[in-house]
Amino acid sequence: MNPTIAGINELCAELRLNGIMEGYQALADECAKEQLSYCDYLSKLLQMERKTRTERSTTTILKAAKFPKLKPLESFDFASSNVNKIQVQELATLRFIENQENVLFLGPSGVGKTHLACSLGYIAAQRRIKVKFITAADLILQLEAAKSQSKLTYYLSKVIAGSKLLIIDELGYVKFDAQQANLFFQLINKRYETGSIIITTNLSFLKWQEVLNNDEALTTATLDRLIHHSHILNINGDSYRLKQKKEAGILPFNSKLKPRSLNQG
Repeated sequence: MNPTIAGINELCAELRLNGIMEGYQALADECAKEQLSYCDYLSKLLQMERKTRTERSTTTILKAAKFPKLKPLESFDFASSNVNKIQVQELATLRFIENQENVLFLGPSGVGKTHLACSLGYIAAQRRIKVKFITAADLILQLEAAKSQSKLTYYLSKVIAGSKLLIIDELGYVKFDAQQANLFFQLINKRYETGSIIITTNLSFLKWQEVLNNDEALTTATLDRLIHHSHILNINGDSYRLKQKKEAGILPFNSKLKPRSLNQG
């Protein structure tokens, strides 16, 4: 290998200029053919490095978010839903994150709540905003584990507060006991006016007390902090999954699925 090229590669590796190392030779040939100046070449090199770093950062954020699936907003079927498309498009600007506001998706199973939540989270991740996706059931397990290990403060300040957007999916399918309800409140209180939360739930607000250990005061305090700065979207309609099965002939068109109760997983 040419000593000069070997030296450039070594310096790029030392300085972690991966984008430049991968493309500087081809770019040099291209700029030479176009008779561009050294400054033009340097500008293109730096743009190449910036693009590589942006892509790498976005990939890292997407992996850390742990979305169950990557669902772009464009794939959501607004025509078959009562969701206000204009309201969702406004949320997609992510101004709600800048303003540290919350988004609450309410509706029965299968109407697209998780799809919309993941879509907004995906847009945020693409803009290199740290996102954390977690189900309510897993969240409670992690909170309890952190408390039992005397690491609750660390968990709330680093793991939870470390993300600008926290997505809590499927709140309402599992009842919380007294400790779990209190831990959930602590999390909501920790993020109040400091970071945005998206929650998907099959419950109306009148039913939240049943999940939060029938603790009226704690439920009121929790909802007060969530709703104070929030966007609330009520989604009605039939389950998309059920509709697809009917169209595929797996279920008869007159069949209906009963919603799961709070006591069912």
